[in-house]
Amino acid sequence: MRLQNIENFIVKFRSNIKYIQIFMFVGFLCLTIMPLYSTTPLFNDTIFTSSILLSQFLFWGVWYGLCLFSVIPFGRLWCGVLCPLGAVSQWAGKLGPGLKMPKWMRWDGWLLIMFFGVTILGQTLDVRDDPIGLSKLFLYIFILAIIIGLLFGKKGSRPWCRYFCPIGKILGIVSRLGAIDFRPHKIRMNGGLSKPLYIEGRLCPTDYNLPYKVSSNNCIACGACIHGKKKSGLGLYTRKIGTENFNITKHDASWSEVLFILFSPGLCAGGFLWLILHQYQVFHDQLGTWFLERNDLWFFHTASSWISSQTWNQHFNWLDILTIILYMLSYSIIVGLALSALMAISSLLLRSKIHDFKKVFISLVYQFNPVAILSIVIGLCGKFFEVMHHDFSMSNKIASAIKLLLLLASMLWTLQLSWKKINSITKKSTPKACMSFISILICTCLILYMWWPAIFNLSYMSVVEQIRKHIIVPG
Repeated sequence: MRLQNIENFIVKFRSNIKYIQIFMFVGFLCLTIMPLYSTTPLFNDTIFTSSILLSQFLFWGVWYGLCLFSVIPFGRLWCGVLCPLGAVSQWAGKLGPGLKMPKWMRWDGWLLIMFFGVTILGQTLDVRDDPIGLSKLFLYIFILAIIIGLLFGKKGSRPWCRYFCPIGKILGIVSRLGAIDFRPHKIRMNGGLSKPLYIEGRLCPTDYNLPYKVSSNNCIACGACIHGKKKSGLGLYTRKIGTENFNITKHDASWSEVLFILFSPGLCAGGFLWLILHQYQVFHDQLGTWFLERNDLWFFHTASSWISSQTWNQHFNWLDILTIILYMLSYSIIVGLALSALMAISSLLLRSKIHDFKKVFISLVYQFNPVAILSIVIGLCGKFFEVMHHDFSMSNKIASAIKLLLLLASMLWTLQLSWKKINSITKKSTPKACMSFISILICTCLILYMWWPAIFNLSYMSVVEQIRKHIIVPG
């Protein structure tokens, strides 16, 4: 169904979006800078008495999760209307030379590399709890976004949002499940890909070749392509939730998204498990002993403050940085390879002359989208439940029950999509179809098992995490 009234609203107020973006930019700066001049919060401080705790809560308890969940009903509205980072990059483009972006910079893999790099850097800078670390991370990202926009932005384009934004990668994948779509009224068939799906410097800020637009992952819902007329080229439509994700082979599936769905849950889980699992401390001590035996004392020097937290009495050294990176990457690789192997087994069972292995594998991986993404959301939004418990007396049992229900709901959604996709391939329930489904069921159980300690705090808590939770006071 076409939403023409909303199209008319977008056209009427499109020129006012810049005022919303300016307001968001000022608010963003306040939440980033104010905590730098606040005192370290004490145990009895709350979000109402400490700007540090308020900033942490709004960034990691509210903003991140709200951004991701909002994509389902509203598309990437955050990116196109509210995001101060994308807006600043776009504004910078109006001042630059408008250079043509080199082909190597338009590589899809940059989004994946940016997400992995920012996620790991966020841990070494301790952005969830260290206001200085948070300000450093956003400073680096802002500088990079401004440089990209200044050099390669042209005619209101957003090369940062299209090729490099680490948050945009997640939002783009979630948008495949979304309920709205900016699409041509009459989609032109692009047989043999004779026409490119993306063209730089046209009307669309993220370079869609609009008459041939078939996907929503790179659409930032800015409304630049909307004219509100019955005979205009593009319109805003509703669609059944999950439609694009289910029929992914018709909607410009991306190899970088496939890798993201498989390997990002392990990376993000590793970013939380190193704080609460004793196995990390064992690994840290063993690696430190190995360096000591070889007289490699450099690893015990204090790490550069540019990439590490040096507050909260932590003072990370190079050994800490190395072990955090290795631990997170190990989780990503091990979990990612396990998921890949199980998906490959499932795909081998379903392949046929009509449905080759590659198409089946890609289709099944995308059906894993809900549980993979939501598991990341639940982990990243742990700050919300911490504040609810400490400041509003929400019991840990209620918080755990809510998180468990959310994760189980995402698992059921994944299983429902997967079973539907398997039936669409086999056309009937067969032993191979059931075995394929069992393989995917094991994948979802692996995600549940991996996140269980981080979500429900059932394991060893390191001294670092006790300091972060204000259980003990460093001194």
